[in-house]
Amino acid sequence: AAPTTSGQRIKLFCRSHGGGDRVITVASAVNQTGNNTLTFGATADFIVLESVRSTTSAYLWRITSNDGVALSTV
Repeated sequence: AAPTTSGQRIKLFCRSHGGGDRVITVASAVNQTGNNTLTFGATADFIVLESVRSTTSAYLWRITSNDGVALSTV
């Protein structure tokens, strides 16, 4: 879901990987490219998202750290 305030953080970590990707679709884009899909393809893939207030006063997730998570757009 989209964040509701500025400064919220979420950390996602793939602790185990028994085959097949783990895919999370975010309610809004997580970067300026417009990516909203996070694909964890291996054990230890890791991403941190933090909420920011946009110029339209909406709150958005933005990536602050990413190690191995593939980004795409649905």
